[in-house]
Amino acid sequence: MALAGHVAEAHTDAWRSTASQVYLYGLAAAALCLLIFVPLHFDLSTNTLVSVIIVAVFLVAMERPTRTAVSTVAPLTAILAASGVALGPWMMVLAAIALLTVRFRVDGSKINEFLTPISLGQLGIAVLSSYALIESWQPLHRLTASTPALFHSALTFFSVLVVSMVTQTVNNVLVYVYFQINERPVLLSQLLRVGVVASIYAYILVAIYTFGGIIGATIFYVVVAQIKFLQDILGITVQLHKLEKAQSQAQALVRDLARLTDTETVEFSSEVQNISQMMARRLGMPKKELELTVLAAALHEIGKSNLPARLRKGVDLNQKETAQYLTFGRWGGLMIRSADALLPPEIADLIEFQREHYDGTGYPRGLQEDAIPLPSRIIAVAHQYVNLLTGYDGCEPLNKPKALARLREGSGTLYDPKLVSLLDELVN
Repeated sequence: MALAGHVAEAHTDAWRSTASQVYLYGLAAAALCLLIFVPLHFDLSTNTLVSVIIVAVFLVAMERPTRTAVSTVAPLTAILAASGVALGPWMMVLAAIALLTVRFRVDGSKINEFLTPISLGQLGIAVLSSYALIESWQPLHRLTASTPALFHSALTFFSVLVVSMVTQTVNNVLVYVYFQINERPVLLSQLLRVGVVASIYAYILVAIYTFGGIIGATIFYVVVAQIKFLQDILGITVQLHKLEKAQSQAQALVRDLARLTDTETVEFSSEVQNISQMMARRLGMPKKELELTVLAAALHEIGKSNLPARLRKGVDLNQKETAQYLTFGRWGGLMIRSADALLPPEIADLIEFQREHYDGTGYPRGLQEDAIPLPSRIIAVAHQYVNLLTGYDGCEPLNKPKALARLREGSGTLYDPKLVSLLDELVN
C-alpha cells in the first residue's frame, strides 16, 4: 500500500544531522570563548599539583566506557564536582582527561576520532559545566567563610550540594538538547536522580579530602564507595533505570507480537500509525504526547484479540454481532490498563475512545467534540481513511478523492472537521 503515511519521516534525517553538528561545534566554540575571554586562575602550588596528578592518574586507571549512566556518570560527576570545590579550575582539566581516556578506550589508537564533533561537543560541555561550578562555588565559599564556625559544616554541605546540582543541571540541559535534536529518548528524571546522588557523594569526597587529604579521598573511593556506598545508595536508581529500560523493551515486544497476526491487519495498523503521526506532527504536538499518539495508533486494534476470529473484520454481522464487535476499543483499553507496568497507561483511553463520534453518538461513553481525547479523534480519522482506501473491512476500495469525499460526509458528525480538513491538506 503506497499511502501518504509512507513519507511521514521524509527529509528529517538530513536537517537533524546538520543541526547536530552545528550544535556540537557551537558548544566547543562557546567553551573556547570562555577560556579566552574569562580566563581562570590555576593554583600552581605543590600540594595542588600533586593532588591534580593523583586524581588524573586515578581517572586514567579507573575510567571505562559503559552504557549504564548510573554506574559511571554518578561517581564520575561526584569526583569532578569534588575536584571543582577542592582544586578549582583544575576540574576542567580532569574532566578532559576523563573524557579522552574513555574515547581512547573506545577508539584505541585512532587519534582522528578524538577530533570528531561528538568529542569536541563533549569537551565543550565539560568546560561549560566547570565554569558553572566554579562561578557558583566562589560566592557560596565566601558566604561560608563569613559565618560563625558553628554553622560551617551545615553551610558547606548545602553549598557543595548546590554547586554540584548547578553543574549537573547545566550538563543535563546541554546533553538533553543534543538528544532532542537527534530525536533520541532520554528521561530528565533519571538524570536528576543521578545528579542528586552524585551531589551527596561529592560532599563526602570533599569532607574526606579536607580531613584526610587526597590519599584519604582516593582510598575512600576505592575501598568504601565503589564496594558498598554505590551499591546501597544507588540501588534505587539502578532499579528505576532497569524499570524504564524494561518498559521500553516491553513496548517494542508488544509491537513485534502484533506482527504475528495476519499480514493485512499488520499493514493496516502500520498505515493508520503513519498517518496519525503525520497529523500529530502537523498539529505541533509535544514530543511526549506525539509518542503516546503513535503508540496508541500502532496498538489501536489490539482489543480485537478478545473477539472471535469471525468477528474481527466487522463484515456481514448481525445486530448482536455488531454490538460485540464495537467493544474491541473497550477491550483494548482494559488490556493496556492491566499491563500498566509495561505500557503507558495513558494510551488506554486513547484506544478505548477511538469509536466515539464528534457529535456524541459514539461508543462507549457518548463523548462529544473536545471531550474526546485529540489522539483518539486523530486515530478515528486515520483509521477510516485507510479503511476506505484499502477496503480493509470488506467494502470496495475507493481512490483518494472518493475516500476524502466520504470522510467529509462524516465531518462534524462522526469526525472532527478540523482533522478531516488537515488530512485533506496533508495527502493532497
